[in-house]
Amino acid sequence: MPSKKDRRKILSQIWATPTPVDVDFFDKGNEIVVTTAYKGDKTIWWLRVFKSIFPDQTYREKADITKMKIAPAVTVKINKRTGIMKIYGKNHWIWFIDNFADILEQANADMQELADVQSVSDNSVTRYLQLDKNVEEVQDLLDLIPEGGGIMQHDYIMRLWKSLLDDWFGCGASVYIVTPRIDEERLFQMCLLMIRNKGTAFSVTLVVPVKGPNGEKFKKSLDTAIRMMKKTRTPRTQKRLVSDVKMQWALDNLHVHNENFSTNFVAAYKDDEAEVLTTTAHFHKSHFHTNQKDNVCYNKLPTQDLKRNYLFPLGVSSVNY
Repeated sequence: MPSKKDRRKILSQIWATPTPVDVDFFDKGNEIVVTTAYKGDKTIWWLRVFKSIFPDQTYREKADITKMKIAPAVTVKINKRTGIMKIYGKNHWIWFIDNFADILEQANADMQELADVQSVSDNSVTRYLQLDKNVEEVQDLLDLIPEGGGIMQHDYIMRLWKSLLDDWFGCGASVYIVTPRIDEERLFQMCLLMIRNKGTAFSVTLVVPVKGPNGEKFKKSLDTAIRMMKKTRTPRTQKRLVSDVKMQWALDNLHVHNENFSTNFVAAYKDDEAEVLTTTAHFHKSHFHTNQKDNVCYNKLPTQDLKRNYLFPLGVSSVNY
């Protein structure tokens, strides 16, 4: 049996299967608990999905519980009232890793036929990030930057930073966040943006020094961000905002490159087109939580120019990512 950490890594890889509604896993050792944000009858939905893959399986109902003996020594139990599914039995782990990615893909196909499917962004992470659901928000914010750049307020830069990253992650771009100082809150928000956009095949590289200009260690800030992810609860249900599986996936997919420098920018490319936002604002509370003013400049450029003029001078070889 793999270790708890190895199980979490494997579950995070399965969780990465694209789904139009939020699905989450909780490893209890002797069982795996599966939750979903689907708004309809969860029991009927899961049964339809399972029967599409395992048409010969039968199920039985008792009170609020529906059970299926899905395989030898593997039972699936769904609570009609809560919609929570539990998978347990002596062989539950092997069965789960062999089959559940296919089940999620079938759920994805099934969901596309349903009229009441909610938006993938309509979840607790989106509400916590306070992202505007207006798809034009990024362009509206970019239009506020004067031609040639200008001086902007701290709250504007924070909104633009989040919106640009969300937009780039959402279209599956290769994304770079470059800053000599980043605090635990920005790291936390970056991980949430990654989780919100899972399944788009984006990549993200964070370029930071081992130590910031004031001597703060990046590793310490990252450890604090991890503790924040474990402690933060949803406002209404007081459940964890980020499960261990989601957190593991975000950390596994965050590439960190250490380099010494004093510039700040975020950039992304897809195919031959690239974008870069340069600013004097560190991605740190010292710039975003005070009435700070910083210069901001946005440009579109060919991907090769982004690599040659911005990434390679910092020792970042995009081929590796």
